[in-house]
Amino acid sequence: MNRPFAFRYRRRSIGYTIMVLALTIGLSACQSLFQPEELIAGGRTGPATVSPANAARIISDYRRSRGLSSVTVSSKLNAIAASHSRAMARANKMSHRVRGEASFPKRLAAGGYDAAIAGENVAAGHRNFNEAFAGWKASRGHRANMLKPGVTEMGIAVSYTQEGKFGNFWTLILAKPDSR
Repeated sequence: MNRPFAFRYRRRSIGYTIMVLALTIGLSACQSLFQPEELIAGGRTGPATVSPANAARIISDYRRSRGLSSVTVSSKLNAIAASHSRAMARANKMSHRVRGEASFPKRLAAGGYDAAIAGENVAAGHRNFNEAFAGWKASRGHRANMLKPGVTEMGIAVSYTQEGKFGNFWTLILAKPDSR
């Protein structure tokens, strides 16, 4: 005879009650695991940092797992990414182009990078690189940029603002220099 789940535990009410209490106590002890230490007023996180070398390693591992080449860190692309992250933070807006800023191809050229292939991912609000990377992997367009065939270099940066709800603004550029 089938009985509803809740009905089965009426016979075991003492054991069931003890199990529920133990689970409740156990979960309340773990509550601090779900509250980031970096939270500041308003519920946002504090400034994030990123290691371009570690990011390149993680992105390269991801690319190699899909049969693509690794990427190395480019100081020019890091500088271009940093400039764009700062511009987004100043504008408090996540976008590939914020007011007063040139288009992506023009920003590359102004930064002294002549690209044969290039793609840019932006993000906002993520507390660390792992969160930003997970967000990019979950998005078809951002994932396509990270898995773009032929790219060999990357630059990454994050910039913080206390204004607005996002806090951290991320920029990732993947490219291949034009060797002509």
